[in-house]
Amino acid sequence: MKIISSLIILLFPIFLHATDLPLDVKQSSLKFTGHAFMHDFNGEAQEFSGSAQADPQKPEIVVSAKIDIQTAKMTTFESARDQNMYDWLHVDANPAINFELKDVKLVQGDFDTATKDHPAQFTIGGNFTLNKVTKPLAASVLGWKAGNLLIVVGNTKINTADHGLPIIKQLFMTVDKEVDVTFYLVFDLPSDLQVPVKH
Repeated sequence: MKIISSLIILLFPIFLHATDLPLDVKQSSLKFTGHAFMHDFNGEAQEFSGSAQADPQKPEIVVSAKIDIQTAKMTTFESARDQNMYDWLHVDANPAINFELKDVKLVQGDFDTATKDHPAQFTIGGNFTLNKVTKPLAASVLGWKAGNLLIVVGNTKINTADHGLPIIKQLFMTVDKEVDVTFYLVFDLPSDLQVPVKH
C-alpha cells in the first residue's frame, strides 16, 4: 500500500497539469520524399490521427504525443508506384506506422510569445515504429501558437533499412534507403492556453 500511495503522490502533479490536445488532421500534413536514381518522388499520408499532452507549467508546453499513420492510405500520386510501395511495406501485416514522442527540449524562444515569424525552437525525440521494428527518432522542430491552435513544423530522415525493409531495385533504378519526412502538425488548444489572434 505504501508503494502505491507513493506512486499516486508522484504522478498526481502530472495528471493535474497535463492537458490533452487533439490533432487537427484537416489542417495538418505529413509528407515524404524518396530518392531514386535520376529522380526523386514525393508522397504524403492521407489518413492519420494523433494527440499531444501539454503541461503549461513547462517551458516546452508539449510533454508527450502520439501519431498513428494508416499505411495503406499513403500515396506517391501514381497508382502503380503506390501498389509497389504497399507490397514493400506489407500493409496487410503492418496497417499502421506510429511515432511516440518521449522527449522535448526547448532550444530557443518562448512558446507563449512565439509566432509564425518568430517561432520557438525545439529538439524532440521518441520511438518510431515501421514494419513492426521500433527505433529512436529525433528531429529539430519549430513551434508557435495561433489563436486556438498550437502548430509544430519540422523535418527528419527515416532509414528504412533500419526497420528491416529491403532496398528497392528495379532494372537500373535503386531507391535510397533514406526517406526525407516533413511535418506540419496543428493541435487544438483549450481556452486557458490560447493566445489572442493579432490582426
